[in-house]
Amino acid sequence: MRNLLAGPAAFAAVLLLAPVPAHVAVAAPCIAKSGSDATETREDSSVDDGEIRWTASTKYRAEYAHANRAWSYPGARIRIAPDAATTVNDLNYEDFSEARNAAAGVWSRRPGPAATDLIRFNKARMDTYDPATRRMVAAHELGHALGLCHKSGSGKNAVSSVMWPDVAQYPDAPTDVDKANLKKLWG
Repeated sequence: MRNLLAGPAAFAAVLLLAPVPAHVAVAAPCIAKSGSDATETREDSSVDDGEIRWTASTKYRAEYAHANRAWSYPGARIRIAPDAATTVNDLNYEDFSEARNAAAGVWSRRPGPAATDLIRFNKARMDTYDPATRRMVAAHELGHALGLCHKSGSGKNAVSSVMWPDVAQYPDAPTDVDKANLKKLWG
């Protein structure tokens, strides 16, 4: 009987001493208390039938190309592809220039049948940024087009997220937290 119990006891001891996985991605809550950035919903996105079809009339080609690739990671459920003659355009990347506007990029939902949402890059800000920061802006705005809200970047509940609103501090591609939030929203 003693030998029968020794095996399970040794196995349990090994399990107790085994290292815990370094990081398990958990979806993070939105930081806004009200408004469209307070929740993540499918309705507040540019996604149509499981995809975003896009066009571009912006000078920031490398930046939006980076964002499209970054959010098209293995396992992502939302397809991001260029618009074609047989598809409906869901999103257009374009530029504007407003020196008084602090935003480097803005995603705008344009509801209505066949309306095209916009990601607009503010040349007055973007032109002052280095390439890495411009990539961050593009990835962040595409995150909004996918339906994601702002995440906390400081304080006791801080998370590493491309959806952190401080452009100078967040990563330029979706983190595990961003992927968990996207999965929670879209499956």
